[in-house]
Amino acid sequence: MPAEWEDLLKQTREIVEKLAPDAVITEIDFEGPLIVIYTKSIEKFAENPEIVRKLALSIRRRISVRPDPSLLLPEEEAIEEIKKIVPEDAGIKHIYFEHDTGEVVIEADAPGKVIGKEGMLLNEIKKRIKWAPRVVRAPPIPSRIVQQVREFLKNVKDERRQFLRELGRKLNRPPM
Repeated sequence: MPAEWEDLLKQTREIVEKLAPDAVITEIDFEGPLIVIYTKSIEKFAENPEIVRKLALSIRRRISVRPDPSLLLPEEEAIEEIKKIVPEDAGIKHIYFEHDTGEVVIEADAPGKVIGKEGMLLNEIKKRIKWAPRVVRAPPIPSRIVQQVREFLKNVKDERRQFLRELGRKLNRPPM
């Protein structure tokens, strides 16, 4: 990795340590246009979103904070917890897990009921299962193509991650 990339990632780590000294950072890397920070103390960032905003402003890059993969609840347990938290009338159709981003996609008829007032239910989901929830509206007509695309993305997650890392390095290289 060239020195410029190393310097940017090192600078990011130093700023995170200054803004959140007790946060445990496991990895910082490029992913497309983002700098992704993997942490074991995701609660620190969830409780104080100002840290991420200050970090993004100081390094002038888009930031994504994700939980360390070792913290994520197994899929079966996570599905049970989501169903306990979200009310029945939200109409959850499918729950998909994206392991490469640490996101859980909740497809529901009423996304507002999954999110809750002022994002209260989303924060509760994030605290309990450690996956980052993303809520999408369920299509009115079931689509086989959408399911096939999601399955394809699941199958090529390693290639996708490698591509995004290389793209991030190209985007963040110094101007010629």
